[in-house]
Amino acid sequence: MLKLAKLFMLVAVLGLLVVGCSENQNPLISDDTPQTAVKDNGSRSLADGVLESATLHIYARNVSNQVVNVHRVINPWMENIVTWNNFGGAYTSEIYASFTVSTVGWYEVDITNLVAGWMNGTFENYGLLLAQNEFSAPRTFFNSTENYLNPPYLEICYTDGSLCEDTMAIADALINEYNPDFNYGSGDDLITGAPEPNELEKQALLKFYVEPGQQEEGCTLTIGFWKTHAGFGPQPDMVTALLPIWLGDEDGDRSLNVTTNKIAVDILCQHVYGHPSNGITKLYAQLLGAKLNIVSGAGYSVVADIIDDADAFLADHNWTDWKALVDAESDWVDSVMYWHKMLDDYNNGLIGPGHCDDDVISHYMLQNRHRHHHHAKKH
Repeated sequence: MLKLAKLFMLVAVLGLLVVGCSENQNPLISDDTPQTAVKDNGSRSLADGVLESATLHIYARNVSNQVVNVHRVINPWMENIVTWNNFGGAYTSEIYASFTVSTVGWYEVDITNLVAGWMNGTFENYGLLLAQNEFSAPRTFFNSTENYLNPPYLEICYTDGSLCEDTMAIADALINEYNPDFNYGSGDDLITGAPEPNELEKQALLKFYVEPGQQEEGCTLTIGFWKTHAGFGPQPDMVTALLPIWLGDEDGDRSLNVTTNKIAVDILCQHVYGHPSNGITKLYAQLLGAKLNIVSGAGYSVVADIIDDADAFLADHNWTDWKALVDAESDWVDSVMYWHKMLDDYNNGLIGPGHCDDDVISHYMLQNRHRHHHHAKKH
C-alpha cells in the first residue's frame, strides 16, 4: 500500500490552470418527465450524518414493458475488460429495486438501501447490475455514459440540509451471453433481456463513487497546476518539498524515481518521457499529479487500488514499451488508458475528495512561501 507523509495544508484545483486535462461536464438532462420506480424504505444513519435518499437516474430509449431489477455486484470488475465469462454472474439474488419500462424517458430508481451499505462499509462498492425479471424479449435499451445525451447518474441527498449531489457513473458496461468473451465497455448502450424468449441474455453493469461515512480529507490539484507551481516561473515551487516520489514500485526494474522538480515538470509536460500520444507517458503525468495531491493531504480511497495496480505495471514497463504493447494488442493498453482516465478524474476533482475554493488555495500558497522545505518519501 501507499506510504504517505501528510502535510498540514489542504490543496485545491485552480480551474484556469488546467493543462491537458479533460473537463467533464454535468450530465445533460432532457426535459422528459422522470418515471418513478418502486421505492426502498427509510433513511440510513451514517457516521457523520443521515443519508436521506439515493436515486439512480437512467434513461430508457425504448418501450419494453419489462420489469428491470437492481442487484448488488459482489466482485470487482473493470469497464474496459469485463465480459460475460470473466464476470461470472458475480451478483446477489437479492433485488434492491424494481421498475417497469413502460415509456421512453428518465426513470428514478430508489437504491437508498444499496448506497447506505456502500457508505457504511456493510459491503464493498463493486457497483450494481440491471437484469430483466423475466428472461424474455423484448430487450430494454438504456443510455450509457458514452452516450453523452442523458447518461445515467446517481443523486444522493442528506437530512442535514445540504444540497443533493449528482455524480456520473465512473464505469458502466454491457455483458452479453451471446458473445461471452467480448468486452462492450465502450458502447453507447446498456441492454437488459434477450432478443427472443429464452435466448441468450444481456445484462448491464454500473458503478458510482460514493463518499464513505467519514468524509475524506483534503482536495486535489490538476497536473497543470503542479506544472506551473514547480519553481520555473513566477509562481512558488510547491513540488520540491513533496519529493521524492516513485512512479512504479520502489526500486522496480523500470520504475521512475522523481527526485527533482525538473524531472517532475518533464513528466507533467509529457514531452521528455515520451509524447502525449503515448499512453504510458500520459499515465506518468496523472499518476505523479495524484501522488503530489496525496502527499499534500488529499484523501485517496477511490484511487488507492488503481495506484497500486499502476505502480505494479510501471515497475516492469516504461514509456519505451508503449508501441510494442499497442502493436501486440495487449490487454495492458486498455488497463493503462483506464488508470489514466480515473487518475485524471481524481486530479480534476470529479471523484475523490474534490477541489477547494480559491480562498483555500490562496491561503495554502501564502503559507508555502514561508514554511521550510521538507522531504516526504513516497512510492
